[in-house]
Amino acid sequence: MADAEIEKREELSGLYDLAIPIGMPLSVIQDLVDRFELEPVRRNAKVGLLDGESEEREILVLRGDFDTVKAAERYMFEALDRRLAKWERNERSDRYRDMYDRNADERSRMVKERIAEKKEELSF
Repeated sequence: MADAEIEKREELSGLYDLAIPIGMPLSVIQDLVDRFELEPVRRNAKVGLLDGESEEREILVLRGDFDTVKAAERYMFEALDRRLAKWERNERSDRYRDMYDRNADERSRMVKERIAEKKEELSF
């Protein structure tokens, strides 16, 4: 084994990687880096494919000591569960629907006024 490889292994001793699943929201990843002070690293790993095969791909991992990585893993999936629950509640859609409904009468009145103004302009 080359000296550089031995040195690299010694540098990584005691460090663990938390693989970030594809599709993890960027805000959650940034929160993990900030909250747990983990180091984002790209590394190659074998990734399972749908057809049962696997291939080597570059993945994002967050690197740190074992306890920190385990705590970050728990937090990551809890944060994802919270995000999914929020999406399932569809709060944004409901909020925009309420806003639309509140403003619908005003918009309808404005359209009717514009139509009446155009009719008046054309009747000259």
